[in-house]
Amino acid sequence: MERGNLMNTIQLQCFLAVAENLNFARAAEEIHITQPAVTHQINSLENELGVKLFKRTTRSVSLTTDGFRFLSDAKKILNDMHIAKMRLVHKEETEPVIFSIGCHTSRELIFFPDLLKKIQLFAPSIHPVIKTLPMRALNNLLQTDGIDILFSFQENEKTAPGKFVELYKAPIVCVFPATHPLTFAKVIHIEDLLSEQLTVQEPPNTHPAVFTLQSQILQNHNPSDMLFCESYEAAITLTKAEMGITILPDIIPIRDPALCYVPFEGNISVPYGIYYKTLKNQPLIKKFITLAKEYFSSF
Repeated sequence: MERGNLMNTIQLQCFLAVAENLNFARAAEEIHITQPAVTHQINSLENELGVKLFKRTTRSVSLTTDGFRFLSDAKKILNDMHIAKMRLVHKEETEPVIFSIGCHTSRELIFFPDLLKKIQLFAPSIHPVIKTLPMRALNNLLQTDGIDILFSFQENEKTAPGKFVELYKAPIVCVFPATHPLTFAKVIHIEDLLSEQLTVQEPPNTHPAVFTLQSQILQNHNPSDMLFCESYEAAITLTKAEMGITILPDIIPIRDPALCYVPFEGNISVPYGIYYKTLKNQPLIKKFITLAKEYFSSF
């Protein structure tokens, strides 16, 4: 293979910019090169990898399945290159300790500052790397040592990405706008929701227990009474806009104060905690888990 055909940083930067904007012109503006140059770099990268990364029409751009799979790898490669460069530019007597944390939603970042302040006292040279990606991508990163720990709801043993330690039992709740009449209910019954418009997270972006509950409710709903979305953040946004109600596992620290959370009958809950690969010779992971347990014990 000729040296000129090897993958390079500009190709990866172009790929990430197009993946984020889904628009070649906006991607070009973001990284300050011409649109034809972006197109050339994407074509070169696709030839190098032997796959198509984007579906392109005259009206739209979208990631292919291979493009989605490559997304987390491209981010990791560029991040590792940045860290390596910083190590050479800023030589220190004490090497930074890279500690990578994964989570599925940006709302989970709310409780990170407290944990990071405390872990820094234990490891002053810690260099946290936080990755917020879809479930499948994060599971793959944990299995391939791309991250050290992963905040997540517990999965079944066949699909679990590693070992799990429970931090909190999250009750499944119905989330309402503050003006909704059911906010005064102590518990919610499935029958209460038969005439409600629902905001539904599509699998695999929701927990199986939530999906099962949603399915029971949706059996009696018309498609016009449903709003489908791909993420926790989108479901919360639509609920705040009073366009529907949503069903979620309730993690108290990340609640939105503008919404009301009412549990379902039967106290259905799912374990929330941390996935990791091993604790052997991993004092930083052990300490972080201890701090996380202390944090969640107050809820």
